Amino acid sequence: MARLSRFSLTQKVLFWSFLGFMINIHLLVMVSESQLERAMLDQVYKQAQSYLFGLAQHMESMPANATTEQYRRVLLTGLSREGHPYFQFTPNEIYLYAADGRILGHTEPGEHPDKPLDGVYGQVIREGRSIISSDLPTAIENRAFDSHPTIDVILPVRLGGNPQVNAGLEAELDMAELMRQIKVNDDAYEKRIVLLTLASGILLFLFIWWLLHRLAIRHVTRFSQVMSAFGSGTLEARIPLPLPSDEIGALGRSINGMADNLCQLMREQEEGYLQTLQSLSKALEAKDAYTQSHSARVSRYAVMLGKHLGLPEATLKVLNKGALMHDLGKIGVPDAILNKPAPLTDDEFVIMRSHARYTATIMRPLHRFHEFLEIAAWHHEHWDGSGYPDGLAGEKIPLLARIVSIADTWDAMTGDRVYRKGMSHEKALGILEREQDAGQWDPHLVRRFIALIREKEGVWNPE
Repeated sequence: MARLSRFSLTQKVLFWSFLGFMINIHLLVMVSESQLERAMLDQVYKQAQSYLFGLAQHMESMPANATTEQYRRVLLTGLSREGHPYFQFTPNEIYLYAADGRILGHTEPGEHPDKPLDGVYGQVIREGRSIISSDLPTAIENRAFDSHPTIDVILPVRLGGNPQVNAGLEAELDMAELMRQIKVNDDAYEKRIVLLTLASGILLFLFIWWLLHRLAIRHVTRFSQVMSAFGSGTLEARIPLPLPSDEIGALGRSINGMADNLCQLMREQEEGYLQTLQSLSKALEAKDAYTQSHSARVSRYAVMLGKHLGLPEATLKVLNKGALMHDLGKIGVPDAILNKPAPLTDDEFVIMRSHARYTATIMRPLHRFHEFLEIAAWHHEHWDGSGYPDGLAGEKIPLLARIVSIADTWDAMTGDRVYRKGMSHEKALGILEREQDAGQWDPHLVRRFIALIREKEGVWNPE
């Protein structure tokens, strides 16, 4: 049963439907065969009574002083199958007994003992009704088709014109022919049932499969896709309307309602967290005024390049905010290093480099704006893999981080520091042009940035 849990809902439903269908078919076959066999038994009982009734009438028309031999000749005619070819039995022996138990006539020659009258033999005479005893139902139930079960039929007889029952007529009938016919009928019936079951089963399972997909599976699959998209940060993902009015539709509306509530909650949390980041930015500005102005300029240059590249408006908004906060982790850098009016030592530079990880850690709760974290964590990565903190290379560095890396470098070259004045745009462009294939930046992006700066500020290559 544990293996069954690995299958899809459709496969499980089809499996249980098939199992239930086969059980029902099996029960139907058993009941139908039982009814058919019961009908054949009833028919053969009636044939047996009709068969003996003809003999009984013949004997009742005989004179009262008929001899044993005369009775025997009449009984022997009953053994001949020519007189009853349509019967489903074969008579084994027939005899006539008197009210005192004496055998008046028998198909078997010789002497025969009297019949005891304390059982069914006397009951037939006393009550004047026929009795049938048979082991046939047991043989049929045990499917003993190769056996020769018998039935005994006893009829009341009024000999010599007597108005009272004064004799009994018994016949032992072999039912081998009936068993053969039952087996033939059962085999033919089972073959028809198998063919009908196969055809109807295929149609049923196709209908169940269609119905499942129509009413449930396609909706559940769509629900799963929407929930996966929502879980990955696409808060706008919703189950499209209209939805059915049944339980599946109610589930879909509940999922949409849950998504709306979660979306509202996450937006409120993110807005609150963004306000916290803005407060941190102000705290960083108070600690290091250069970083705030630097971030604003980096944001402006990054958005300019993003527009030049044709990025969509929504991405430009993320790029703008991400660039503004790309150095927020510097709030964890000691003031002595952050505001040092001279180049940093190697040890100090190691501490300064840690601001990228600090910023990424601060940004991590913003699940929906994972680009913020990417910009913060990887804007110091190099195209050739020599950057920090993770040594990413090529297009493994996210696009927005590559854009901010160029903008950050440009402002670092052209912006004023406490220990030096920024270089001219011409000189900075010259450095970018010389180093554009050196491995620090994305070659395509840096060429686009150079072209953009020349276009915007009128700085042309003297060649």
